[in-house]
Order: sequence, then structure tokens, then C-alpha cells
Amino acid sequence: MSPVGKDDLGFKIKIISKLLTQNMNSSITSLDLTSSQARVLGYLCYRTQRQEKVYPRDIERDFRFTHPTVSGLLQRLEVKGYLSSEPSAEDRRCKQILVTKRALEANQQVLDQLAASEQRLVSNMSCAEIIQLKSLLDRMIQNLSASNGAPQSADQFPQSADEIEKELEGLGCQTPDFR
Repeated sequence: MSPVGKDDLGFKIKIISKLLTQNMNSSITSLDLTSSQARVLGYLCYRTQRQEKVYPRDIERDFRFTHPTVSGLLQRLEVKGYLSSEPSAEDRRCKQILVTKRALEANQQVLDQLAASEQRLVSNMSCAEIIQLKSLLDRMIQNLSASNGAPQSADQFPQSADEIEKELEGLGCQTPDFR
């Protein structure tokens, strides 16, 4: 067993998370967004583009945020003009979240920054290493989720084979055709 410290796996993941957050925050300051707001906004835009209705409980579940966290985050995004909400047609007690044109435009900038950040994150890694890393990280998420009694899905943004292939090509990888 390794000692807790700089070689501890959890510590390394925390450092990577902190660096990613700092990089994202500094690259999107002109949008008046934090990295957490940008990720939720990206999620909302993704679901909107798929013509899916989104409610605060969806964000709570998929991001594993508490209700107060989601409420505050959505209120701040609404004040900034990135979204609005309206009572659901199916259940008036629930508020459906709607993204604005400003959100869709800002999301493209965020996606560009995320792509650049991910490219830096995996630079000097082979395609096989990237695929293996993603698989191992998914397994770690499932392991920890199972031990906490939380849902075991790590798929906030499910990807099709075409989307994975496109992502890998964006990294300069040649992918075999498994179809």
C-alpha cells in the first residue's frame, strides 16, 4: 500500500482536477462563467440540441450535486442571461430549464476551450493509452459509486461510436473500424 502523499492516486486526481478547473476558469473569464457553470451550461445545451427536456433534478442526478447547489447555480446562470425556466407542461410543479441564444454561443467557446485543454491533457499519449485511460477512469467512477450506493453510470454525455471516433481523430488518432 502506498503512503498518502504525492504518489497517492487520489491526490494526483485532485491535482489534475484543480489544474483543469484553473485552466478553464482563466480561459472563460470573458464569458462571466465559472468552470462549474460552463459544464452545466454545456450539459443543458447538449440536451437542448437533442430536443430533450431538462429539469433541475436531472442536473442533481447527473452531476451528483445537491438541490441547493443546483438552485444557486441555475439562478446565477439565469441572472447572467444564459437560461430561463418555465413551468413544465406535464407537471406545473416542475420547472423546465431553457437555454438562451447567448448560452448556445457561449457553449461553443467553452467546447473549444475544453477541446484545447483535453488535447494538452493527453499530449504525448498514444491513442491506445487514451482509450485505456478513459476506460480505467470510468471503472474507478463505477467502483466508487457502487461503494457509496450512488448510481453506477458515469455517462453524463453518452457517446456513440461515431462521436468517439471523431474525438480520437481530433487528437490525431487513427481508429480501427470495429463496425
